[in-house]
Amino acid sequence: MHVVHLAAEALPYVKVGGLADVLASLPRALAAEGVRATVVLPRYRAIARTLEPLGELRYRFAGAERTARVWGDAAGGVQYRFLEVDPDWDAPYAPPEAERYLRFNLAAVAWLEGQAHDLVHAHDWHAAYAVRRAARPAVFTIHNLAFQGVLEPQAFARLTGEAPDAELLKDGHVNLMKGAILAARWVTTVSPRYAREIQTPEFGMGLEEVLRSVAPRLRGILNGLDVDAWNPATDPHLPQRYDADHLERKRRNRVALLAALWLDPGLPAVGAVTRLTWQKGFDLVLEVLPRILDLGVNFVLLGTGEAELERGFAEMARRYPRRVAFHAAFDEARAHRIYGGADYFLMPSRYEPCGLAQMIAMRYGTPPIARATGGLADTVEDGVTGVLFEEASGEGVLAGVRRMLEFEAEPLARAGMTRDFSWGPRAREYVRLYEEALR
Repeated sequence: MHVVHLAAEALPYVKVGGLADVLASLPRALAAEGVRATVVLPRYRAIARTLEPLGELRYRFAGAERTARVWGDAAGGVQYRFLEVDPDWDAPYAPPEAERYLRFNLAAVAWLEGQAHDLVHAHDWHAAYAVRRAARPAVFTIHNLAFQGVLEPQAFARLTGEAPDAELLKDGHVNLMKGAILAARWVTTVSPRYAREIQTPEFGMGLEEVLRSVAPRLRGILNGLDVDAWNPATDPHLPQRYDADHLERKRRNRVALLAALWLDPGLPAVGAVTRLTWQKGFDLVLEVLPRILDLGVNFVLLGTGEAELERGFAEMARRYPRRVAFHAAFDEARAHRIYGGADYFLMPSRYEPCGLAQMIAMRYGTPPIARATGGLADTVEDGVTGVLFEEASGEGVLAGVRRMLEFEAEPLARAGMTRDFSWGPRAREYVRLYEEALR
């Protein structure tokens, strides 16, 4: 079976969010199950790796014939193809976003016409339009329903040459996510609970009725984790490596973490590695952070995002220099040291389609304190591998931290380290789904 994945980002070439991790790991895991995988991405100027030129293709866009250069590479047993539809396209999600991704989709459909393949697997709205236009059956995965690819009908018709129909229109606008949901042979989300949640008004982002209409072909498959990249026994970023049989060594990482940040060495640390957005719920943490500190913990946060939240946590770090550390940057090494050095890991998301951070934290023996939503509720076992709280509020966060401190941390840490978050079982679920789609 040959499956072609269409997406906006993938490691090791370009990364903005968790989608890039999935498009690095899932195709490799599928290859191990005997599925040939090709990943097709836009060619951004930010891609620094040397790519092999493979020629050109012709496609139609905005009423004219266009040419796209095609580039190739291979990594981890997976073929990658890059379509250069706009030489000035610097990085993912740069404006004019909808226009550029429509152009990528049309070029991808033209490329697919010359390839022997069985099925198309499109990821999020950036690849949604190809689901309607591809000649082969398609699986469409929703990684985050909040971003749907919305544009004016006149602009859509001008760019694609297609008059939008009822399947594309939502509230007077073209909605590319809606079109893909209705056109795909199967629709998946990245956790089972999220597949149920998005059929409700609270989480459906205006598409809950559309999703309920396709419920018989809507399935949640939990994302996996690259367990080779995230392994405390081999992690080169940790001062002290360890495993579940030598958990006492983890304490040396906490000592090193707190010493490097000048935090109180006599108190446990609550860590977080996140994007500072409304979805992630850290405005709720900011509301009650002094009261969290009163429980007798340090707080370590790594993340960037909304300017107001960055300013708020920077002010907290100035106000409590021995109890709060905040670093507003993406720092891979520091993230690993927080996972391996913190005592607990905080994830107060208002919604979370899957989440990888809680899986990484459990693999590193750092029990999560997480809101009971989406993939967090599917992976964190309350009172066994971590703590779940229900209310998306400052009081809910505070109650979660307080409850975690009532547990002895080590049994939760050991239990979390024994859970299998690898891609293998998930890849086999996708193989079965592909087989059903082809039938």
